[in-house]
Amino acid sequence: MIEVEDLTVRHGEVAVLDRVSFCLRPGRPLAVVGESGGGKTSLAQALMGLSSGRVTGRVWIGGEDMLTFDARRLRRYRGRRAALVIQAAADALNPHLRVAEQVADAITSHGLAAPTEARRRAERLLAEQGLPAAIGGRHPAGLSGGEIQRVLLAMALANTPDLLILDEPTAALDRDTRDHVLSVVRLAARDRCCLLITHDFEVAQGIGAEVAVLYGGRLVEHGAAPVMLTRPRHPYARGLLRARPNRVSGKDLQGIPGHFERRRVGCPFVNRCHQAIDTCLTTDPPMAEVADAPGHRLTCHRGGVVAAVTVRGLRKAMGERPVLCGLDLDLEAGETVALCGASGSGKSTLGRILAGLETADAGVVTVDGLDTMQPGQGLALVPQHPQTAIAPHFTVLQSVTEPLRFAASMDKAERTKRARARLRAVHLPDTDDFLARRTHGLSGGELQRVAIARALTRDPAVLIADEATSALDVSAQAKIVRLLMDLQERRGLSILFITHDPVLAERIADRILVLRDGRLHQRVDAPPDRPPSRLDG
Repeated sequence: MIEVEDLTVRHGEVAVLDRVSFCLRPGRPLAVVGESGGGKTSLAQALMGLSSGRVTGRVWIGGEDMLTFDARRLRRYRGRRAALVIQAAADALNPHLRVAEQVADAITSHGLAAPTEARRRAERLLAEQGLPAAIGGRHPAGLSGGEIQRVLLAMALANTPDLLILDEPTAALDRDTRDHVLSVVRLAARDRCCLLITHDFEVAQGIGAEVAVLYGGRLVEHGAAPVMLTRPRHPYARGLLRARPNRVSGKDLQGIPGHFERRRVGCPFVNRCHQAIDTCLTTDPPMAEVADAPGHRLTCHRGGVVAAVTVRGLRKAMGERPVLCGLDLDLEAGETVALCGASGSGKSTLGRILAGLETADAGVVTVDGLDTMQPGQGLALVPQHPQTAIAPHFTVLQSVTEPLRFAASMDKAERTKRARARLRAVHLPDTDDFLARRTHGLSGGELQRVAIARALTRDPAVLIADEATSALDVSAQAKIVRLLMDLQERRGLSILFITHDPVLAERIADRILVLRDGRLHQRVDAPPDRPPSRLDG
């Protein structure tokens, strides 16, 4: 076992790695993921004793702290007890030496075999990578990228190291070559400690028994691969997952808004996190084990992604007919849930209750931890038919600012300023002429955008879109859907999207639920890697 304790790397006053701790165990490869600049390569260099920065902390290997090794011991350590396959494969080999000579040199330089034996071992290692015998006699200039990568693997494994570090081992490889490299790595990782650095979640899933997420040089989440690659807890880790192409889900990709800002105090992700609180700005979140997931660790003051809306035991009857029968729902911050179901199943009733436009017979609605059944408290509705929801004689300004009319702390000038900002957010003009237009003269797409701007005026955390595109032509529908997804990405909105269209639901939803018999059910044909819903029934 290899233990890394509070590993920190500084270049001047800048910490490119900050108090990183984890354990590596033989047969349990650790995949480290994160955006470029997060510290992944700095971690690999520090573990090899190759960092140009000031390194502090502890790296225990074989009962010794590697960070205390002098230059002579580091030379023996590299290539013998620890080996690194670097990302820039094209620059890793000597262009003047033949391939087999370079692999053999990795053995003879440590005095582990005579030249003849080292040459035989080199040829065997190359063959184990699936390379033809003729490769050994070639110079690197005559090899493809995939062949060079496999040569580097042969060199790394030449002395059976205790620690194997792979920095983006499959970058720029075709699928067949990548799959072969992964099979070799999986085999090599069975009896040694292995650290895999990658931005490719498929590679992490194919090799990693555990996954760690680095952000801004800090470890923000660490857990078993099956959980980390389907339902991570940290907002940043979830953002990475949603930004990757998924061959199973049809949902469009969503990036993480904003960019990294280096901070001396507080959570490093705070400027990009839509669920941040004041504590996140002033206090470093500690790494703590998740209560309901032993072995899963997380740095987040809020315990990971929070529920924007929690519904428990919601009941509603229309006369003698029960519509909602003790319904439960969790809608996470920044999540899109598509709600499907037959006409008359109660979808719109649920949406109107959540928006405070109807009253439930029983049940509790919690918005970001606060019990509420009052309208306008963190939730807003985009209606199915804005023509009937917005007075036709209203101007655009009157329509957008109507939810603010009873806000005593906001004067007319401030309301107008807010309206202009919301119109810009939905890609509508904010000119005086447009503000003065009567809503009955708008096109269907323009009116729907005005309805969305109106819903955004009170900065809700949750947007309920009730068949918000069903009355539009396909071009306008596509623009409105893209707009909603962009708004979610920029503002961190949670969206309950009520729709009859299963294809549209696939393109926008993190989860698809069906309202049937007054209760919510996970859609039975939903892709298997979708996170399970916490629902009754």
